[in-house]
Amino acid sequence: MQNVNQILQQAVALHQQGNLSAAALLYQKILAIDKKQSDAHNLLGAVYVATKNYKLAEKHLLKATKYASNYAPAHYNLGKAYLDQQKLHLALAAFSRAEKLQPEYADAVFLLANTRIQLGVISEAKLGYQQVIKLAPDHFEAHNNLGSALQTLGDAEAAIPHHQRAIALKPDFELACLSLAHALVGLERHQEALEVYQDCMKHGASAKLYQNLGTTLQQLGRIGDAQQAFLQAIQLNPAMGSVYRHLAEITNVDASDDIDIRTIVKAGFEVPNMDSQSSMHLSFAWAKVNDGQKDYPAAFSAYKQGNDIKSKENKYNKHTSNKQFKGIKLAYNQKFLSEASSSGLNEDKPIFILGMPRSGTTLVEQIIASHTDVTGAGELTYMGEQAKLFKPNMDEGQWREIAESYLTGLNGYDEGKAHITDKMPHNFLNIGMISKLLPNAKIIHCKRNPVANCLSLYKAYFGAKDSHSYAYNLKDLAHYHNLYEDLMAHWREVLPGRFYEVSYEQLTSNQEQESRQLIEYCGLEWQDACLDFYKTDRKVKTASVFQVRQPMHNQSVDLWKRYGDALQPLLDDLYIPEEYLG
Repeated sequence: MQNVNQILQQAVALHQQGNLSAAALLYQKILAIDKKQSDAHNLLGAVYVATKNYKLAEKHLLKATKYASNYAPAHYNLGKAYLDQQKLHLALAAFSRAEKLQPEYADAVFLLANTRIQLGVISEAKLGYQQVIKLAPDHFEAHNNLGSALQTLGDAEAAIPHHQRAIALKPDFELACLSLAHALVGLERHQEALEVYQDCMKHGASAKLYQNLGTTLQQLGRIGDAQQAFLQAIQLNPAMGSVYRHLAEITNVDASDDIDIRTIVKAGFEVPNMDSQSSMHLSFAWAKVNDGQKDYPAAFSAYKQGNDIKSKENKYNKHTSNKQFKGIKLAYNQKFLSEASSSGLNEDKPIFILGMPRSGTTLVEQIIASHTDVTGAGELTYMGEQAKLFKPNMDEGQWREIAESYLTGLNGYDEGKAHITDKMPHNFLNIGMISKLLPNAKIIHCKRNPVANCLSLYKAYFGAKDSHSYAYNLKDLAHYHNLYEDLMAHWREVLPGRFYEVSYEQLTSNQEQESRQLIEYCGLEWQDACLDFYKTDRKVKTASVFQVRQPMHNQSVDLWKRYGDALQPLLDDLYIPEEYLG
């Protein structure tokens, strides 16, 4: 009769050959002989993890860690079972235990770092990936993930060599190619990103690769090339709904681009096994097509379908928003703003362009950035990050330190020009902070008819996770926009004359006069290039990327009226300033 060790050796051999079912039978046979045999519990648990039978996996792995509490692989396998099920805190504990027991266990350290990424503990994850690379210098996934962590932490420059190393170790590692290209695009090195895509395609190309290639080409204004990339992506994977949305956003419905976008998007609805995310993207694409053909009821129905899916994953919390806006008004009251007016730095380099998203901020930036003395930096997160450091009792030195930190980030976009635009719309939350940090900086507030603004938000797709959660429901849009209007009234009261306000409607109907006033406010000499902003050779990354490549028009000013009763839930709750009534 075979002993347990002999059976275990046979089972492990089968396991290593990939014959999991036969291995599992032998592990079970061992446990029938000795129910406390920890190796059999551990390896049988590993089989169940591999076959996604997590209930049995947990059962056996917990027994393995009970009977051999200091055996790191059992804790590692238990962590994998938890991680696969998104039981992140349990996974964190299991991998941490494995690492503590065996500090040189690179696989455990790697998955521990991955778990921390999912929990949002990016700095600790970064340290974990660095430790993996010390233990296993050729761990290509650790190099790539470290690069991605560095990007998340705002250091795209440091990320690049790690993505490049991952690709050198595994030339067909598409995820690393995508990550490297993303870092390069973030640094405005679009041409290098295109070269990365081309090199990656030598090893085979996926729909995702073509989609990302398309978005990079789109940002460069190469719309025809972007369209071809998106078409190639659809051909490779017709079930990837996001590509239809990208294509619909930059394609005219009249087939003037030699692309029958209606037929293409309509065919997408016939593709089997499309998941809810792809269905959401496809709905936005279909809405765009119907909008272009002026079938507004069909368009709104499709927008609602897409937004309803989006709102389920990105819920809006009215209480949290109420608390946030109230806190800002209380902190930056008139007394506080007047008491320490000398705080900050006398730097006039930044030009802040802010307001609700889709209020014309990208258009205004494009006009100003067409001036030879201005660099357009787009939507920067630095001021929002500095705002989190606010404390009511900060002294002048602390204010200056925060201002210097902001300027350090801003200067990363310096092209040797006198001014840089920071077009983060939600900096309207931070007007008080900006005024304290940089009293000489220009602030431009973009405003728009609230109904038109909210509809434009409802029609836009925002890709960033947990962003613009108010934008996917008409009632939520009204609530958030009302808070915004109230806060802007507060800023006008406590900071009279501190910022310049430009109306989207006036800008689009009286382009030259309004543009000249904008340039004058910025303290710049007029240049005719500011009228031909759509010809400016600069990258645009926001949802307005297609619109700002076109000459100015005012066709969308009263577009909201064509949606009729569909907007009634918004109109019931939305505050509309007197200037937009009538």
